[in-house]
Amino acid sequence: MMRKTKMMVAGVSAACAAGLALATPSLGVLYNVVSVIGTINHDVNAHAHVALLGSEEGFRAEVETDGAANFIVQDVIFGPGGTTGWHKHPGVLLLSLTADSGSVDWYDARCGKHVYNAGDSWTETTTLHDVVNNSSANAHFIVTYIVAKGVNKRTDEAPPPCAAALGLL
Repeated sequence: MMRKTKMMVAGVSAACAAGLALATPSLGVLYNVVSVIGTINHDVNAHAHVALLGSEEGFRAEVETDGAANFIVQDVIFGPGGTTGWHKHPGVLLLSLTADSGSVDWYDARCGKHVYNAGDSWTETTTLHDVVNNSSANAHFIVTYIVAKGVNKRTDEAPPPCAAALGLL
């Protein structure tokens, strides 16, 4: 019985080590502060509609969750050449590059690239992605996460097969 337990523990340890070796953590982080972690202990069903002059449709926004959520605000700066590493999020993110920021290259799981510049905003969800600062200036992000209560805000993942050809490991 003791030998079987040792073998099982060794097998689980090896599997965990292999998983960690495949993950791609963030590199080049110069500043990383989580400003607030707020909790809402019930479903969120917030809807807004605003009439806009000259528009029949106006503006509409929605935030909905099924279950309790954490709202997390993070201020992070990546130096030139910095990368978030390949990862996913267990919810929805709202991101903005500050006015003093360099541009960043955002890669999806098929290594499709989108460039974001200072002042740009975008959303991310549960899909695999990597963000790389290929500019000569620091990349300064303000990020708001909406994730399930008590869940880590990101999961490091192995790079997709296409990443090697682009040097995105």
